[in-house]
Amino acid sequence: LFSKKSADEIREIFYTKGIEIRHDIQRKNGKITKQEFVHYNMLYRSTGKAKDGSCMFICDRLYKKALDFIRMGIKMPKNNAPIVEMGAYSSLIASSIIDTIHIDPKNILILKDVDSYFTTNVISIETDKEKHCIAVPKENYQLKNTMFDGQGLIDESIFPKWGNGYVLLRHHMCKTAAFKSHIQQFFKDYFGDEYETAKVIDMFGNQHYAKDVQMITTDNAMKWLKFDVSYEYWCNRVNMTNNMFGVVKTAHKSKLGNVQRMSYQMINSLDIDIMPNVIRVSEDYINSIKRDDQEFLKYLEHNQNFANDYEVLVDLCRYNPEFIYSVYFRARKREIIRTYIRKFKTGKVIQGGDNLVMVGSPYAMLLHAVGEDVNKDDTFHQRTDSIECYTERFGSNIDLCGFRSPHNGKNNILALHNVSDERLRKYFEIGEQCVAVNCIHTDLQDRANGCDFDSDTIYCTDQEHIAQYAKVCYKQYPTIVNNIPKEQNKYDNCMEDYAMIDNGLATSQIAIGESSNLAQLALTYTYNYLDKKYIDYVCILSVLAQVSIDSAKRRYDIDINKEIQRIKKDMNIKENGYPLFWLNIRRGFNPNKINRDLKCPMNVLVDMKFKEYQSIYRALPMTHFFKQFPM
Repeated sequence: LFSKKSADEIREIFYTKGIEIRHDIQRKNGKITKQEFVHYNMLYRSTGKAKDGSCMFICDRLYKKALDFIRMGIKMPKNNAPIVEMGAYSSLIASSIIDTIHIDPKNILILKDVDSYFTTNVISIETDKEKHCIAVPKENYQLKNTMFDGQGLIDESIFPKWGNGYVLLRHHMCKTAAFKSHIQQFFKDYFGDEYETAKVIDMFGNQHYAKDVQMITTDNAMKWLKFDVSYEYWCNRVNMTNNMFGVVKTAHKSKLGNVQRMSYQMINSLDIDIMPNVIRVSEDYINSIKRDDQEFLKYLEHNQNFANDYEVLVDLCRYNPEFIYSVYFRARKREIIRTYIRKFKTGKVIQGGDNLVMVGSPYAMLLHAVGEDVNKDDTFHQRTDSIECYTERFGSNIDLCGFRSPHNGKNNILALHNVSDERLRKYFEIGEQCVAVNCIHTDLQDRANGCDFDSDTIYCTDQEHIAQYAKVCYKQYPTIVNNIPKEQNKYDNCMEDYAMIDNGLATSQIAIGESSNLAQLALTYTYNYLDKKYIDYVCILSVLAQVSIDSAKRRYDIDINKEIQRIKKDMNIKENGYPLFWLNIRRGFNPNKINRDLKCPMNVLVDMKFKEYQSIYRALPMTHFFKQFPM
């Protein structure tokens, strides 16, 4: 009865015909008394789950009711239907949440987002007649920031007490990262004696009493606008759920304390000459946990989980301090430190810093709410060597470096300068886990590989040599801009087309990792070969990685996987080989493909030698810790 089907064919069958599941009805003793078959239909999939091949099915008796709920009752046309967008945004209401906030939608001030432009030199990624990607240098190119893309400001009066700087909120086709703000305090200061009667106007022309506004956001957070739905219609749908918005997550401090690990992509885009300074913190830490047993116990405490024995080791040592000198503890410490060094050599280098959630020009958003020109925001200023930002995580007036994932090369490195302003401190409580960035006349969004502000994070560090090198990259490596044409295909509102789109998304998941790895290989070649094509390929692959991630929301007029394979074929990998660090990041990789002559920052880690941990004290046998009783 076996009929061989590909994954794509199975998806199409399940989407179009549904699935029959047999349910056994049994007594407590396990005896089956009845069998029934229930038919399930495909209901939705989130953008992330689609890439993994996962989606939610529901029994057919509930299908129409559930579909009407997640789609807000929106009826889609049979032909030329926006099913890509519907697939991406209808699932927002079904997100897993950790809490809820009640907000009357009429108390949300929805504004039209603002574009800010910046003229600079760029590397434009375009396609030729064969739909192959090419890198085209362009001078005096006008870049655009969508200033408040996906973010919101939420008044501190309704911000959850357990929140840390921001909360990610979702509802019917609504998704916004809401940052803790003193909106009402700003309105009181701005309107003065007229505060009680002052009104502000939303993008639809509706007037709201300023004193009633609990949240400010923009059209980019309101995905229902893509389906020709009215403001009143959306408000009514939210009212039907008792105005309950779901809280998906908030910001979290690094589990490592005041440090955070880098990735091999970040390390490999640095300058080889600064590597001794970059690795110094990690090197000192490795030596400290070797030398100091108490420091080693702290490491175990911070990294314990259900899969390791770290908690047991800590408890044994706390119960009997002499256990530190036992043969068993010494053996485990030696192996744990070996494992730490192996992980370090995969690029997990620690620096003072953390992953910070970005918010774009928040004071300008407050000005925009009262009808003022966003360019009046002077909490940030333009700089030639960096972009100004504000975070409490670091001191004022210092240089920082930012990396956004997926990070692929020097053109994506953010040079930041941390500033402080009384208005930023007064009207916002974004804390140490968020960072406000200047979006007025900067290239921030393209520089950060097409970031937005719906909870995107950057790895941010104040390590002196990395921050200074970020400035070098900001001047010498032009920002990459994605000019790959959007797909012109039209889709019908049928399950066959949904299956076709999701099959494409499943393959894009492979493309994300493939393009990122290939970008690092091309980046390694730039340190060793003069051929300009490797520099171009780093830029192209950086864009392809982002295109792969965004494919659930928008489609591009290229075959991503074929393009990656074309580039891979042209990189002369057989002749050039792979760098030595590839053995660490790709388990089981064939060592015969390694070219040991290749130089790159990551190979500095691989070449490091560490002395084996040895205790200066004589180890106690395990029998020392057992009390003997006569038989």
